[in-house]
Amino acid sequence: MRTTIANRFTDSLTSIQRHARQMADEQVRLSAGVKLLRASDSPLTLGKSIDLRTTEAQLGALGRLQSAAASRMSESESALRDAGKVLDDLYQLYAMTRNAGIGKQQLIGLSSQAVVLQEELKQILQRADATGYRIFNTTALKVIIDGGTAGVDTVKINTVGSLKELQMLNPGAEIDWNESDRESLDAAVNELVYGEGSFLKDFVDRLSEGDAEGLRVPPPDEPDPLTVLKKASEEMVLQQISLGAAQSRVDRSVQRTEDLKVSVKTSLSNEIDTDFAASTMEVQKARALLDAAQSITAQIGSMNLFQKLG
Repeated sequence: MRTTIANRFTDSLTSIQRHARQMADEQVRLSAGVKLLRASDSPLTLGKSIDLRTTEAQLGALGRLQSAAASRMSESESALRDAGKVLDDLYQLYAMTRNAGIGKQQLIGLSSQAVVLQEELKQILQRADATGYRIFNTTALKVIIDGGTAGVDTVKINTVGSLKELQMLNPGAEIDWNESDRESLDAAVNELVYGEGSFLKDFVDRLSEGDAEGLRVPPPDEPDPLTVLKKASEEMVLQQISLGAAQSRVDRSVQRTEDLKVSVKTSLSNEIDTDFAASTMEVQKARALLDAAQSITAQIGSMNLFQKLG
């Protein structure tokens, strides 16, 4: 079938446009380092890259949550350690007062140290982390350990050592442990440290009065404050040990998440990153075809001009 010169000229112009666009696309790929520009380039590969990008975003969000949990757990461990140390200091101070050689004035002199420790314990029990979350709380902290991208529920970890474990400091206090708002927690801490019936308040008051008899070993039917302080200090240590085990789980999960992020990033790179050698070859090929199309177009244009002149 014969083709007119006009059709050949139109086809050559179309070819010029196509090869010019192809060369421009490859040059953009080379400059940006990105393989895909449009869905028409490769629908299947584009779909894969979207899935990988979604997974990468989910892993990033999971990593941020895990990092926040690890940071909060670290601050909780510090608070548990500080609370245990203060309770241990109070225990040592209480044990010292049972020395029969200590007189009234010496007991009154020790009261200032007891007051400082009492207030320090209150401040520690009311401490919040960098985000404003109360460290010593009545509820467990929910931490994503694994499976955040697979629909697995969060895992509850008691990272803080529930305040109700310190109820032994004031066993007679009426505290609603189901309340976890800031005002209720402040009231609970105040009851444990300063409330009527608190072993700490009774200890400080007796020291201030120099009441040596009141600091002696209580009758068998009454709890010994010295034993209570020791148990409270040991409870903080046990909570710290439990927290350390939870921290190890989170740390391992963070490492697995990081490894998976590297794997996804590598797979995504294989899909979207430019193969510079292949793109360079495509640019050269497109340039050669563009030059050929331009040459043919010029020849057709001159032939058509001569025919018109003839």
